[in-house]
Amino acid sequence: MRTTLLKKLLSLSLALTLLLGCASYALAWEPQWAHDEDLSDYRLCENFGDITLKVAVTDHATISTWEENAFVKWLEEVTNVDLTFELIPYEGRAEKLGLILNSGNYPDVFLSCGMTSAMISRFGVDEKMFLPLNDLIEEHGTFTKKMFAEFPGTEGLISQLDGNIYSLPVVNECFHCTAPRKFWINQAWLDNLGLKMPTTLDELYEVLVAFRDQDANGNGDPNDEIPLAGDYKDGWYTNVENPIMNAFCYYTLDLDTGSTTSSDAFGMYMDGDTVCTPFELEAFRDGVKYVRKLVEEDLLYVGSFTQDLAALTQIAESDRLGACSGGYILFCNLGSDIYRNYRRVLPVAGPDGYTNAISYPYGNVGGNGYTISAKCQYPVEAFKLGDLLYSYAATMRGYYGVYGEQWTDADPGAIGINGEPAMYKLLVPWQESEPQSYCVLQMTISYRDAKFRLGEPSDPNIDLYSGAGLETLLYQVTKEYKPYTKDEKAIPSLKFTDEQNETMSVLKANLSATIKEGMISFFNGTKSIDDEYDAWLATLESQGLPQLVEIYQNAYNAQYK
Repeated sequence: MRTTLLKKLLSLSLALTLLLGCASYALAWEPQWAHDEDLSDYRLCENFGDITLKVAVTDHATISTWEENAFVKWLEEVTNVDLTFELIPYEGRAEKLGLILNSGNYPDVFLSCGMTSAMISRFGVDEKMFLPLNDLIEEHGTFTKKMFAEFPGTEGLISQLDGNIYSLPVVNECFHCTAPRKFWINQAWLDNLGLKMPTTLDELYEVLVAFRDQDANGNGDPNDEIPLAGDYKDGWYTNVENPIMNAFCYYTLDLDTGSTTSSDAFGMYMDGDTVCTPFELEAFRDGVKYVRKLVEEDLLYVGSFTQDLAALTQIAESDRLGACSGGYILFCNLGSDIYRNYRRVLPVAGPDGYTNAISYPYGNVGGNGYTISAKCQYPVEAFKLGDLLYSYAATMRGYYGVYGEQWTDADPGAIGINGEPAMYKLLVPWQESEPQSYCVLQMTISYRDAKFRLGEPSDPNIDLYSGAGLETLLYQVTKEYKPYTKDEKAIPSLKFTDEQNETMSVLKANLSATIKEGMISFFNGTKSIDDEYDAWLATLESQGLPQLVEIYQNAYNAQYK
């Protein structure tokens, strides 16, 4: 935990002194709010409304209104700045943001509205439409520089090829997201059939056969069980082949989202200092054949490749699902009786004993969350507003809500999810489904390091399979997965020129479609692995996969060698 944010024993007089520094504009802080952040320097003008900043934000369905949101009102009270908003629809925001950028009619600030690295390269580096932040960070970046100090290397990660920083990142150190490709099995079914948790691919195969043939759910119908299933539409790492393929080789291929922005869409990974793809490896082809075998034998549900998460959940909640991949047990209703049946499966060993869990060690600090227009009339004030968002006060209020209403200080002696002293206590369960007016959820930059995220109290005797126990469950399971990860194979954050991005956009669009269509066709049997796999590889080559890998390699060489 950041010691500067965790001192709970400051005197009430000090807390009041900090408040009185802003008393003329009635800061909405409660007297018991006792921490060491002096935000008086963030009063950016004498009278409310002397400065107005227009901010582009995402119009998320769970935020009732930005103008009247309690977090926004708090920001205005702290800064005295009148904040107005340009709403970008959550669905299709990339298209809307592109229209705004190409219009040249910019708001003062773009806040967590889907800005991509390609946009930063074009409109910042090349067209100079975004404000370089380096000097502002040096002179005014109190919380930004703390973030740099606590995450060494961040300054380099967010610097562009011209050496400038054009956008402040989101800090979201999600521990369970560092190894999110987890595998879950129905423990009740194992118990019903007297089976042990599988540790090898052969043992998993035997379990799946038993699930198929032996009325594992005990309802008297031996034909309604689905041993293994997933979805490729909207689940979080519910792509069903993941635990199988990772018993053969390093398999980071993501087929479920159709995204072309991530290297996962093309199966890229590092072999030392070399960017690689796995498609020509014999072990990869063997894994594809094994997945096909599971489909042929009705051990893997062929509908997995076309169904969505809702359909998968319906199968699971009807007690017909034996095993499934997922970042958590998201294929069941959280805390339901069926949800409670599932337990983690550690990575199973393949034919030669190979085991692997995919990791994402570079995702803690990233994204382009806070960008300032070069035409902004108040660049210093706009930057300081962004810097303020990294404060503990802003992070808590933006993510959870109003102090004393949605959250408060942790009880004395309370222990967090990570076993360290708890930082805070939630008074209202966090949710991202119903409209509300007290916070803006994840639609702002913030400083959420691992200790912050794991600083919520967790009873040592908590029911791990209740809704309240989810974070603790994921923390414990992720700790078990970490020894299987190979961080050195993960592709680090790379920056590309506008020209490279333009070239890649064409290559990626064609390649991602060919990769997804080919892989699913080999899995479901509409293409023959023996007869058509080599022709598929040739298509990938003709569509420019080697060129795409070369662009990544050149970017890696320029930044890391």
